[in-house]
Amino acid sequence: MAETTGDPINIAMIGCGRISASHLNAVAALPGAARIVAVVDRNAELAQAAAAPFGAQVCATLEDALALPQVDAVLIATPNHVHAQQAMAALRAGKHVLVEKPAAETGADALALAQEAEARGLVLAVGHTFRHNEAVRQVVARMPTLGRLLSLEVSMCVRWDGPQAPWWAQRKAEDGLILSLFAPHALDFVQLVMGDDDPVRVHAEGARLQSGWQGEDEAMILMAYPGRRMASVHISYNQPSIMDRKTLYFDTGVLEIEHGEILRWNDEVIVQPLAGVLTDPRRMGGRTLEHYFEGQIAEFARAVRGQAHRMPTGHDAARLIALIDRVRASARANSAADAIDPPLD
Repeated sequence: MAETTGDPINIAMIGCGRISASHLNAVAALPGAARIVAVVDRNAELAQAAAAPFGAQVCATLEDALALPQVDAVLIATPNHVHAQQAMAALRAGKHVLVEKPAAETGADALALAQEAEARGLVLAVGHTFRHNEAVRQVVARMPTLGRLLSLEVSMCVRWDGPQAPWWAQRKAEDGLILSLFAPHALDFVQLVMGDDDPVRVHAEGARLQSGWQGEDEAMILMAYPGRRMASVHISYNQPSIMDRKTLYFDTGVLEIEHGEILRWNDEVIVQPLAGVLTDPRRMGGRTLEHYFEGQIAEFARAVRGQAHRMPTGHDAARLIALIDRVRASARANSAADAIDPPLD
């Protein structure tokens, strides 16, 4: 990871739920890039615990944090349905924004955020953490030398035995579950590889195999891109043997990321993770993710400083939500009549 230059950016942490610890640890590991100066959560105990290691101010509301002149940016890690509202409030207060994926629930809301950020000269960045490791960086760097891309396969499968936050269970089937919560990771990689092109056709199928929520927990997506390129995505919350594999097929060979970390070109290993990153990658918790979040904070700091960076920002981020709109609509239209909606025993 390249070093950042410049003063650390002052961040207000909005939301202290399950994912916030990863963000807070990343900021603590990179004091030259960023520091936490304010924390907001409805749960005062969680907010105090998050603020204490940084000596940060605990604020009762988002508005209180936005009123602090020392705050340069906000990091939003709240439930999906409030992302757009909170990000817009921060932008209108003159603060840069790093928001957990997805940036918004709809493409229209995401586009409005991108336009607001652009008009104000602010950074709107989205937390697609899985962009930020060496394997993905090398895919982007090497692609121009590998010939014509023919197709792309992404498989990202985990096992969540029920909601990981209470609001997961409250999402309606039409809001999408795995297509809103997990698909953004896979589709962000597809978009990164496909560049400025959006798919000309999208077909998605979804199914619900668990009863702890109302939306789909298994899905497959097929997309056709300009230049006769194709991409397929399989995502699952039902797989006890964890899968994170991304395969790019060129007319000169195959580029593959295994376990999210090991990059091979025609079976030759060209990127390996540091010792300790992969302990048992087929098991939940058998892969460390700290370096992703640290890379993300470093890249966000660069973006805020106007330096070259790898963050998905602004209109690029909004394009992804517009794609997710298309995927969810396709899944609702195409999935078998009994695939998602009926109650499960």
